[in-house]
Amino acid sequence: MKLTLMRKPACPSARWYHAMCLCDRDTAVLIGGEGSNQQFCKDVLWKLEIDNDFWFPMDFPMQNSISQCSRGHSATYDPDTKRIYIFGGVKEGRHYNRIYVLDTTSWKWLHVFAKGKVPTLAFHSATVYRKELFVFGGAFPKMLSLEMGACSNALFIFNPDYEIWYQPIVEGEKPLPRLGHSATLLKNKLVIFGGQRTSTYLNDTHILDLGFMEYKTVPSFSGQPSARSFHAAIQISDQKMLISGGCNTRAAFQDAFIFHLDTLTWSAIKHSDLCAVPRAGHTLLNLTCTNLSNMDKQKQSKNNLCTVLVFGGSDHAGKFYNSTNKFQLDFQN
Repeated sequence: MKLTLMRKPACPSARWYHAMCLCDRDTAVLIGGEGSNQQFCKDVLWKLEIDNDFWFPMDFPMQNSISQCSRGHSATYDPDTKRIYIFGGVKEGRHYNRIYVLDTTSWKWLHVFAKGKVPTLAFHSATVYRKELFVFGGAFPKMLSLEMGACSNALFIFNPDYEIWYQPIVEGEKPLPRLGHSATLLKNKLVIFGGQRTSTYLNDTHILDLGFMEYKTVPSFSGQPSARSFHAAIQISDQKMLISGGCNTRAAFQDAFIFHLDTLTWSAIKHSDLCAVPRAGHTLLNLTCTNLSNMDKQKQSKNNLCTVLVFGGSDHAGKFYNSTNKFQLDFQN
């Protein structure tokens, strides 16, 4: 009797504190992360084919350089230039201020030797707006662990055309310094939520108007998420942002909320897949905008439906995830 050995499909190791982003309608890229016992993931770079849930490792000449940032870095995709910008991060107590660019049309890497006031940060947020990279908050180099060190509330902007960093003049009251927060772009409004300042966890919400370059603090109401850091957040419409999970000193959360930009209010949602396990340090991706035709997007928008992908994270109690879950979310509320 002849036995046929089936090759097990490749899959990233379980991790949190990674960076992951979509780069076209069919593909996502995963970079770095940390597994159990605070060990950085040696399988640093992965590409995901979304339709068939097929992972395969990426092997590029610059992989050794990229792997220096094992956690707390950001990976942000610019749909206009089709480039991913990888910035910052920390590994074994060392912080990095390097910025790498992955051109997703040629799949070639470029190490940018940036000019100007180059920030050195980890656990920051990074958002592309009008072909520039907006970096807010994060941890300064002298922070050796999540329990001690200084945080930032500065806004830095990287201009890829001139390869220069600069700090804009911003009006309004700045948010408190923080790390492990989220910053989600809703049209020209950057919604900043949560995070932690050393051992103090936050649940405040701030809006940075990128047109007027002005901060606005959102009043606190009952029903908003509790204080947390390392939650995941995505835009689900021009007026709505979804957050999932996160953690505080005690445990990871098993909940989800929607922020409504038009009313400046929060609403809790219940979803058996999204809230299946406590999860922090994970990734949410909105597949609706990338995987549907314009007609399908209009149809789903009218039906208040959104297709979401969840990857990785930890329950903050020693268990780490490497599953890839896709599901449909009704955000009517």
